[in-house]
Amino acid sequence: MKNLGIILSLIVFMLMSVMTLFSIGKQELFMKQFGFWIASFVILLSSMWVRYQNLMRPPYSIIFFSILGFFFVFNLLLPNKSWITVGPLSIQPSEFGRIALVMLLAMFFSKFSERLEGRGQFYVWLSLVSIAPLLFAVVIQPDMGMTVLYLLTWFFGLLNFISFKKFLSMCGIFLLLFVVMWFLVLKPYQKDRILAIAVPDRDPLGAGYNLTQMKIAVGSAGFLGKGFGQGTQARLGFLPEAHSDFLLASFLEEWGFLGFLIFSFTMCVFLVSVAKENSFFADHLSQSFGIIMLIQFAIRFTFTMAMNLGVAPIIGLPTPFFSYGGSHLLADALMLAVWNSGRV
Repeated sequence: MKNLGIILSLIVFMLMSVMTLFSIGKQELFMKQFGFWIASFVILLSSMWVRYQNLMRPPYSIIFFSILGFFFVFNLLLPNKSWITVGPLSIQPSEFGRIALVMLLAMFFSKFSERLEGRGQFYVWLSLVSIAPLLFAVVIQPDMGMTVLYLLTWFFGLLNFISFKKFLSMCGIFLLLFVVMWFLVLKPYQKDRILAIAVPDRDPLGAGYNLTQMKIAVGSAGFLGKGFGQGTQARLGFLPEAHSDFLLASFLEEWGFLGFLIFSFTMCVFLVSVAKENSFFADHLSQSFGIIMLIQFAIRFTFTMAMNLGVAPIIGLPTPFFSYGGSHLLADALMLAVWNSGRV
């Protein structure tokens, strides 16, 4: 990894993340997350010598997808279908499934880009079929956050390769998928979370509770925030999952609008640096991988920021490079390593 903008933005994310965990009284998680960050930087640095990009080519791709498929199937046999616990560690296969998703879409789009631009919808639907096993694996868990992320990554990735007319038809397809999910897939509590955005007072102690606490945490912060270690909503336990899905809200409570500007600037530096670096890649497959990866990062940053500000449904997505957790952080590091190893 040679791009200074990417390296510096990751360091800033690390400092903000572990500092917030420490300030809200999660010292044990602070040490674990610091260890996850060290492992992530080792993976990133190793991409300068290890050809992780071979994971997109046989026989390594077959091995990678076989191992991931085994973990997904094994995971479905467990009581908690989203996590696999190994001693003190918990692994979330769907986070590593994000890498497989980007790989599959990059391989498909790089091979059929000209046909996608042509007439007909066959290759548009075929692109969805190519990721159907991954979608099925997260839907059956059920993991609403990953289901939405996988679909949005496919949708916005596809927009780079189709005409405006097909784009309009894709919007219709997405609307149809949402209707199907609403009536056949979404659980009652998931529907309540979506409805709580439009009508937060509908169930203030139930589905709207997390949303209300986030708004109190962020809304009471002001421009400079309450100060390091002074966030009441997170430290006193009013804000659920303050260390994971809502760690950004905990950070904003302590650092206010200034903290929001710092986080947003760091996010923009990271995304712009990835976009610029992608022009140095050798082949169409590598560039396609970089484009899809960038789209996925942009979706996750946008959605999780909106979720922590209380203007998007709470669907259980961690903020990239910020929320506590090893699975999503190591998966992001490995995805960046696959991408970086394809640089000229």
